[in-house]
Amino acid sequence: MKSVKLIGKFFLAAVLLLSFAACEKDRDLPDNSKFTGKTDPEGPETPGGTDFTIADAPYKIVAHRGGSSECGAPDNCRASLRYAMQLKCCGSECDIYWTKDNNVVIAHADGECKINGYHPWEATLEQIRKGGVLKNGETVPCLEDFLDIVMVEGNCTKLVLDIKNITSPSTLTDYPIKAVQRACEIIKAHGAEPWCEFICTGNTTVARSAAACQASYGIPVGWMGNQTPAVHKSYGFTWANMNTANYMTPYGKGDKTIDSFVAAGVELSVFNVDMKAGDGNAVYSDEAVAYYVSQYSKLKFICTNYPSWLINKVK
Repeated sequence: MKSVKLIGKFFLAAVLLLSFAACEKDRDLPDNSKFTGKTDPEGPETPGGTDFTIADAPYKIVAHRGGSSECGAPDNCRASLRYAMQLKCCGSECDIYWTKDNNVVIAHADGECKINGYHPWEATLEQIRKGGVLKNGETVPCLEDFLDIVMVEGNCTKLVLDIKNITSPSTLTDYPIKAVQRACEIIKAHGAEPWCEFICTGNTTVARSAAACQASYGIPVGWMGNQTPAVHKSYGFTWANMNTANYMTPYGKGDKTIDSFVAAGVELSVFNVDMKAGDGNAVYSDEAVAYYVSQYSKLKFICTNYPSWLINKVK
């Protein structure tokens, strides 16, 4: 009898231990209760081995950092990415950095280009993650995490990977170049080329490397160089990504026009068109919003911090 009871106790302990392990595994996943979409939080079991293709997006709207300003989730997190997917945005913008253990981390660094207190190029992904979790309890994601989320049947939302410029402690170009090169390797290994595009810092050294990666891997790159269509073409770019507040006219401080890019055969996307002040790279007056909505058909996409709001505008 004692042996039977002892076996029973061991069995109960094993069940509890397995349940605890399952809870710990799920703890890293965001609370999806606010979102109604049926995206698979774990992604495909065999990335690169899927037999489905990305769906056609109904809206040429890119959610800046996943639309975190609108949905309330932290920027560059899994939950904000899923929010953009559920809205059926054509893309979700996210920021990438190379880590010293040759990973690509997705996060928006602080003013000193640090993530959780580390310059990412001086730290491993594990060190960065141990530095702290996001406000919703998620760990800092890497590129593979995001690929696993978007590579699901019926998804139409691409990752728009922002190759971040490094200006602190000084202007560095080696690490943004490594970020795009390593990201391309990871994307190719997963067979995820259809789900990914890049937008590139205006730094010309990084831009030339990004253009070379575009040629090698066939992944589109939009340059944020504030240059004419002719200069874009000279670098090998057929897509320009322009800051509405500082590069464009009207309603911005710049001199670039939508029609000049259309006439030159260079695709144009713009960032950001918002419902209110907050992002220094955005236009948000009623007149500016109405103008960009009226030009919607000419653009590759419009990026915004408020994707649901802008979708309703373009409808």
